[in-house]
Amino acid sequence: MRNLLLALCLVFAPTLAPVPLAAQVVEESLARDPGPLDFIQGDSYEQWILQSLAGDALVGIGANGRVVPRLAASWKVQKDGTLTFTLRPDGRYTDGSPAGAEDVVWTIRELLRDPKASPTKRAILEGAVVGIEAGRPWIRSPKPAGRLLMELARVPIAQKGHPERGSGPFSFRKEPGAWIFDRREHYLKPRIDGLRFRLMPDAGSVLVALQKGWLTLGAPPIRRQGEVAPTHRLLVQPMHAQLVVWSQRGVGPLQLLERWRKDAFPPQLLGQNARPSRGLWPETLGFETQAIESDAEPPKGPGTLRLLYVAGEESVEKLLMALRERARRDGFDLQLTPLEQGLLMDRLQKGDFELGCSMVVFEPHPWAVLEYLEPKGPMNFTAWRQARLAEMTARITQPGDYAWNDLQSLWAKSPAALPILDYQSVIWVDKRLQVEPSPMGLYLTTPGAAGWRWSR
Repeated sequence: MRNLLLALCLVFAPTLAPVPLAAQVVEESLARDPGPLDFIQGDSYEQWILQSLAGDALVGIGANGRVVPRLAASWKVQKDGTLTFTLRPDGRYTDGSPAGAEDVVWTIRELLRDPKASPTKRAILEGAVVGIEAGRPWIRSPKPAGRLLMELARVPIAQKGHPERGSGPFSFRKEPGAWIFDRREHYLKPRIDGLRFRLMPDAGSVLVALQKGWLTLGAPPIRRQGEVAPTHRLLVQPMHAQLVVWSQRGVGPLQLLERWRKDAFPPQLLGQNARPSRGLWPETLGFETQAIESDAEPPKGPGTLRLLYVAGEESVEKLLMALRERARRDGFDLQLTPLEQGLLMDRLQKGDFELGCSMVVFEPHPWAVLEYLEPKGPMNFTAWRQARLAEMTARITQPGDYAWNDLQSLWAKSPAALPILDYQSVIWVDKRLQVEPSPMGLYLTTPGAAGWRWSR
């Protein structure tokens, strides 16, 4: 699923030799193996990066957070909320075939049919119906058309019968130890020749590679962020991202975490990357800070809390250890259990946890928080339900509606999750490479990497 992600940006490998500017290839690395490119089943953060380079959704999200054309040149909203799309005539897959309405219908139906399909995309399309009329694909959903349109930016269209093939600005090929994207003829007109990724999870080695100028961009360790290499510049991007804890034990543990997050983290651990969260939902999405309003009294120590999290994220582990130390001051033993990413996701989805922790990167619109609340929402791991939910969401038609306040107040009485930290992305970028930052990062907006260019 899109939202349960473990990093805000990629880290990049030091095993590469410096690349001359004439090649115009961006050298990077992946923190984890994304597996095969798959527009139906792929759902990790690294997989989303691959899909953003090799595929096209019907619409994109610009750096300003607004919907822009992508594979669809235009669209209309019918009276019943149906979205009808007119596709671009120049959208083509890597085998030269045009991207047509049949591909749109096949992709959406396959996402709804395949039990192993991306949970994020399945949640976006829950209850949707798709078809073709006069050569144009249409989609009808129980969701408001405005929300669905923005969420469709996360559904790249695969070629019918080929879940590994997209129509994006870069063609993909896998070589031993490398994921390579080559520029192709495309309506976004990419201006870099390509990108090459290698697997490199160690942040210390990333720093060395950045300092030697072997990497085009990368995330330095928190303690070294300000020591920018002469070849690079520092780029800070506010993100719709939080470190979130879910509670299967009800609101009590979250009341404790709400207290602890205020003073648990030494500034040297946070650096520029994070600050303690203040409310329940991201302020970057326009929500006012809202505290838990449960009538229940917070638990009193001594006590034991068991928290699952993804192994291998050194910075997250240090932050959780700081949280554990804060818990001890109140008489609680916060036991931390690291799990492999896939196993953690399986435990969360089965509800087999007491407390579960993961990074969340939200879509750039307030409807993203409904994934906590909706019965089949990809972040509703505790089967949270409220009888008034459908009534309240029906009153929401656009960002800023007053009904959002009522909905957040409803959640505040018995939340199932609490953000601990708000994140932003801090990376070093080669001074020669011009990129467009956004709250969604460098890749997930349109045109994304296709809009990058080298300075002469």
